Amino acid sequence: MPFVKYAELIDSYARGSSEKVIHHCCIRCGKESDDPTLNRCPECSGAMDAIYDLDYAAQAEWEDSPNPLLRYFPLIPVRDPKNVVWLGDGNSPCIQSHKLGAEIGLPGLFLKDESFNPTRSTKDRIASMGISRFGELGIRKLALASTGNSSTSYGRAVQVVPGFEAHIFAGRAFVHRLNYGDHPRVKTYAIDGEFATAGNAAQRYAEENGLFSEGGFFSLSRREGLKLAYLEAFDAMPVTPDYVFQAVSSGMGLLGAYKGALEYLKLGRLSKLPRFMAMQQASCAPMAHAYAEDSETIQDRHIVKNPKGPAYAILRGNPTPSYPYIRDVAKESGGDIRAVTTEEIEQAKDLLRTVEGIEVCHAAATAFAGVIAAVADGRVPSDANVLVNLTGGVRPHLPSPSQVIDFEIAEADL
Repeated sequence: MPFVKYAELIDSYARGSSEKVIHHCCIRCGKESDDPTLNRCPECSGAMDAIYDLDYAAQAEWEDSPNPLLRYFPLIPVRDPKNVVWLGDGNSPCIQSHKLGAEIGLPGLFLKDESFNPTRSTKDRIASMGISRFGELGIRKLALASTGNSSTSYGRAVQVVPGFEAHIFAGRAFVHRLNYGDHPRVKTYAIDGEFATAGNAAQRYAEENGLFSEGGFFSLSRREGLKLAYLEAFDAMPVTPDYVFQAVSSGMGLLGAYKGALEYLKLGRLSKLPRFMAMQQASCAPMAHAYAEDSETIQDRHIVKNPKGPAYAILRGNPTPSYPYIRDVAKESGGDIRAVTTEEIEQAKDLLRTVEGIEVCHAAATAFAGVIAAVADGRVPSDANVLVNLTGGVRPHLPSPSQVIDFEIAEADL
């Protein structure tokens, strides 16, 4: 039995509705809730997600809009298009890289370059989707955490969209990656700890102060926003990809991509389900280690305390809550979870820059390094069509918040 019940839920809610319907369901146990603000199932603590009537989506008129939230409106968790707030993200190029393909022996190499987003990160899609959905639900005050990209995107969004307030938590080692200026509606808190600790602190702060805990991996707004990068790529590619590569920390982007691929498969917009390949850096690869052992869960021996590595965006040493979902994506699609070395990441980054002229961050280079390694050892055949999601570029020097509040973590946050 699959851990994630997307396929079953998508089939069961294809009912030929005459208007857009969003079912708020647990993708673990399948139960539906009438409370769309829930991030986790009250029955089994599984991730809640938006399940759409694909019979309706198939018949709906899809708008030809430069705004991806309107262009893919039948497949986003917003009921009324009037509530869509677009912050300029999306429409990033997806190219077949003949030069790089020839260099690594993979003619069917396709690159989705998300560095074209406003803050040079795919996480800008999270903010547009989140602000749109939360606004529709009447949620205006958020507490969240990230290793820098998601928080930067939300920090920017809250500054330009009136009425919202964000409380952003980060480990001290990641504060320099928060690239937004000081603003009265954006509060920044520094903690002594890594990403998982910051996430727990944000949740506790939200509970104690009557804010909405944005939820990180368990926020369906995040996953649905990141999904749109893949729908764009699938539409741009002349063929269905055999493999999809992305770097992961919690893996929310890959889970969103998997759901989008299933939706497109049911709609006849993909001819098959791609194999999803999750890549990590060897210095912080708890998922890759657990997967190599065929472990169903993250064990203590897999957790990386105080993780280090060049790819800051994926320095998550303890992905215990999200790993079973990403393991299932890899298993069900025939994919894999692997790690690449720092040397391989640097070589991939250099190749992208010198051969294709694309300057990516180390996390994006991790995904491409995974492709190079998989082709070299024969796990990916040379005639395969491979989509690589380059999730971000190197941000130029941008302002960082100077008004940072020291936040004392509790034992429960650790």
